[in-house]
Amino acid sequence: MDTKRLFLFAGYDKQGIVDASLMHYLSSLSRLGDIVFVMDNDSTAREIDKVKQIPNVLYANAQRHGEYDFGSYKRAYAWADANGLMEKYDWIYLVNDSVYGPLFDIKDILVDLESRGADLTGMIDLVNSRNPCQVQSWFLGLSQRVANSDFIREFMKNISAQAEKQLIILKYEVGLSQLILRHGYKISTYISGENSDVSHRMYELPLEILKAGVPFVKKNGLYKMPGLQYMYPYTSDLFVDNLYHSALRTGVALPAAHSSPPYKKIYRLTLWSVPLLTIRRQDHYNNDLKCYKAYLFDAIPLVKVFRHK
Repeated sequence: MDTKRLFLFAGYDKQGIVDASLMHYLSSLSRLGDIVFVMDNDSTAREIDKVKQIPNVLYANAQRHGEYDFGSYKRAYAWADANGLMEKYDWIYLVNDSVYGPLFDIKDILVDLESRGADLTGMIDLVNSRNPCQVQSWFLGLSQRVANSDFIREFMKNISAQAEKQLIILKYEVGLSQLILRHGYKISTYISGENSDVSHRMYELPLEILKAGVPFVKKNGLYKMPGLQYMYPYTSDLFVDNLYHSALRTGVALPAAHSSPPYKKIYRLTLWSVPLLTIRRQDHYNNDLKCYKAYLFDAIPLVKVFRHK
């Protein structure tokens, strides 16, 4: 039997737009479960209708409430609970759009996480000397028994606006993980503190996060990518294009412009001194990414292939 999932999605766009990058995220999730969608901004009915046309979207609303992502989680949870949905799902996910993605299918990741016997899961945890253990709240999952517990209902109900963003992190992101731990439940994340400190640096080392298998890039860390071309081995040209236009529109900092490395000829097939087929290679990022182009008659492009080490 397929696992039944409900995604409580928190969105925000300062212009009230549901753009192609957000539609990609929601469409990807809709293939894995149902969605309750709440934005912390005012939007027109036309924009919200875009979301409602995605399969498996049960509810969509956009209204400024000023309580950030956790305020949207609170409202999505309350709507699902009031409509008797919470007990119908094996897993309830809290997901927000502070990231671009997924760059590739996340079904295998979710199946892996859900099979571990933990009741709080997510993409990445955070364990360091300054903060108690937490699951990063841009993508975390609650088992049915935890999501339907009285202490989670009370937690959600008491979410309110905070004067400082740090208070939101401490009270709600860290607080949620610590609350679940105090009740004796286990945490397991796709990338855990036991693996590598590098894997937690979503903002400083986004390419390393992709290499570690997490198909998301933090919007505020996008400028740390060596270049958008390094996403091509992980996703489609269309997704990168949508990401680029979304970042330009919303003011997300893009990677600094760098001159592209030159292409070097590595193969040529000739007939009577006429070049029939030429292959050129471009080396990127310490030779970790290679791009191959094939040309007919040394002038007509035939195909471009990216190869990731």
